[in-house]
Amino acid sequence: MNGTSNLSGIQVRPPNTQLTDRLLAIYSLLLILIGTPCNLLCCVIYFQKVNRSNSIKIIFGYLAFLDTIVLYTFNLNYVVREFSVDFKITSLKSQNSSKTSQGDHVHAIVAKKNLEEYSLFMCRFLSYTAFSILQTSSWVLAFGSFNRYLLVKKLARFEFICKRPYTIAICLFLTCSFFLSNTHILWMNGYRSSKGTITCYSKAHSPSYMVWYQRYHLFIYSVLPSSILLIFNTLLMRIIFASKKRLDNHKRLVLFAATATTTIPLNRRKSFLALQHSSSAALRRPNRNSPSRLLNRHSRKLTMSLIFITISYFMLTFPSTIIFSFIRQYITRSDLR
Repeated sequence: MNGTSNLSGIQVRPPNTQLTDRLLAIYSLLLILIGTPCNLLCCVIYFQKVNRSNSIKIIFGYLAFLDTIVLYTFNLNYVVREFSVDFKITSLKSQNSSKTSQGDHVHAIVAKKNLEEYSLFMCRFLSYTAFSILQTSSWVLAFGSFNRYLLVKKLARFEFICKRPYTIAICLFLTCSFFLSNTHILWMNGYRSSKGTITCYSKAHSPSYMVWYQRYHLFIYSVLPSSILLIFNTLLMRIIFASKKRLDNHKRLVLFAATATTTIPLNRRKSFLALQHSSSAALRRPNRNSPSRLLNRHSRKLTMSLIFITISYFMLTFPSTIIFSFIRQYITRSDLR
């Protein structure tokens, strides 16, 4: 070449946004590297033979398996998009340039592609997997709360649901139902434009198709199961608090008896000890109709774990799903998205 050629790199996004994207990609990579072995370890623990008879542990193990797959739906996309960068070379000619090539400027534009944009199959398969797994996971968690409430409440008419075969059957039924109901994504989501590029989460002849389906997904994945979780976890918390209150009252009675028996007269001590014994026996006596009976320590830990998972699920999914389904489409700047 007789002249000089200027090579300048143009950032598609502002530098601070690019740094944020890179940090989020590293965070997503850490979630995959740490979350995968931890979730698989939970599966191994909960699916051990000694734990298979407990229905809530089966549900916890199945949730860990589903969450392992969820880790690779969106997080893997962020990692590939930020660490696998393409450069698009364009040549622009200046208006003041002569017929020679001295005025030409060669621009290298950084192009970031999501996994869904590599092929139409990737677009449809990844979106289908993400929608189906998320809906299944939320409803299995809702079923876990309902299952736990039946166990704690001891409703004899519905106790068969808490048995191992029925728990496994209901989890598989929920999985098959949501995977079948989302099959339309496999042929309706995404299209190939006239330029050969892949446009995902849209439809050529119906641009609002995925917008409305994402709102339906919001209702199925977050709103409805969150309402069920709120109801049953509130009932579970009432039972736990009532049980703890009874336990505290029993401890105070025992402590009072230990100090009082040394001070009361001998003729009244025998009647007082009989009253204490009857109250302790009443506390230990199983009452299937009372929701506030004393829960053992292991059962209380499982229930509290379920409540903690439910609160975390609601706080970490509901706001982001609202933003993605209703607000994101009105944000025109791609860097703000």
